[in-house]
Amino acid sequence: MAPMAPMAPRGSLVGDTLASFDAAKHLDDPQYDGVKRAMLDLARKIDAWDVIVDWALEDVAAAEGKTRPAVPANDNVSLSAYLKFCDQLGLSPAGAKALELSQEGKSGKSAKLTAMRGGRAPAAAAG
Repeated sequence: MAPMAPMAPRGSLVGDTLASFDAAKHLDDPQYDGVKRAMLDLARKIDAWDVIVDWALEDVAAAEGKTRPAVPANDNVSLSAYLKFCDQLGLSPAGAKALELSQEGKSGKSAKLTAMRGGRAPAAAAG
């Protein structure tokens, strides 16, 4: 997969998401590219929302608390959707357990099958 974005600073959700993708070897397969891009877009949205909220809180502080934050309606779905992505891709402890991922990033079922083959990966299908 081509790089999805310039490297974001660690501590941002985008940066942490990219680091998780790099560490999750089971996501190297191109079939995951679309869902990884959607998750990364959602991480960008969440990071941007945090900046907007910070600006609004600064405005309230400047007005000495005499006004409410001028922020669009609260976003009650992005974080839960992001966490659902994490679970589905095996990037959370619960998600990794559900996918039976080992510490090496392979699924438990895949590792068992490879062991049964005597440590050999299956031959590539002739096409």
